[in-house]
Amino acid sequence: MTEALRVTREGGTAVLEMAEPHSRNALSDAMRAAFAETVAALAADADLRAVILTGSEGVFCAGGDLKKMLANHKAGAVGGAEDILPRMAHLHGWLRQLRDLPVPVICAVDGPAYGAGLGLALTGDIILASTRASFNASFCKVGAVPDGNLFWSLPRMVGLQRARELFYTGRTLDAEEAQRIGIAMEVLPPENLLPRAREMAAMMADASPTAFALTKAISARSLELDSEALLAMEAQAQSVCLTSRYHKEALERFTQKQPPRFDFR
Repeated sequence: MTEALRVTREGGTAVLEMAEPHSRNALSDAMRAAFAETVAALAADADLRAVILTGSEGVFCAGGDLKKMLANHKAGAVGGAEDILPRMAHLHGWLRQLRDLPVPVICAVDGPAYGAGLGLALTGDIILASTRASFNASFCKVGAVPDGNLFWSLPRMVGLQRARELFYTGRTLDAEEAQRIGIAMEVLPPENLLPRAREMAAMMADASPTAFALTKAISARSLELDSEALLAMEAQAQSVCLTSRYHKEALERFTQKQPPRFDFR
C-alpha cells in the first residue's frame, strides 16, 4: 500500500484504488511509481486470482499530470525527445504488465477516465462504469498523440473509424454511449459499482488458473493472427487443460451432479 495507490486483499482478489482525488487521480510521479511496484508484485503472486482497479471519491483517473508537465517545461527539464522517452518506457512497462496479468482484471470506472486514464481503464478484461462515469481521449487538446496503449486497445473495442473520431475530436462520452459502442460492459449506480466488480471477481476466481491464463493470452492475439495460427495455439492449450487436475475434478463433479466450482451468471 502507498499513499497514491491503496491495495487491499480480499481472498485471491486484489483491489487497487487510486487515492489522489485532489488531483483527479492524475498519473503523478508517485502514482506511476506505486503502479510499477504494485503490478510487479502482483505478477509474481501465485495466489492472485483477480484484480479490481478503481478510483476514489467519484474519480477514476484524469490521465497525465498536466501541471507537473507545465512545471517541467518552465524549469527547462524537457529539452528534447530523449527527456520523454524514459518516462514513456516506464509507463509502458507497468501498463503492459497490468494488461497481461494471467488473471481477470476488472476496471470499475466511477467518474472521469480521461487521456492516459482511458488507456488505464482499457487494460481491463471487463470494464464496468457507474452512471456518472465519462471517457475522453483528450490528447489532441494539448497537442499530443494518444498514449496508454490506446492505439492498440481503443480500435479493438470500438473499431478504427470510431477510435479515430474520438482521437481527432477529444470529445467526452458519457456512460450510456460508452456502453453502446463497446467500451463499458455494464453501467450501474455508483453505489453498486464495486459490489458488482467484487461479485464478478469472486465468481471468476474459482476458475482454473491455467485455463484462464491461456484463454486470456490466446484471445489477446485473436485479431492479429490468422485462423490456422489460432487453431495451433488452441490445440496446444487444450492439451494442457484437458490433462489438468482441475479438468479431471470438474468431470467428477459433473458426473456426480455436483455444482461446478466456476459458475458465472
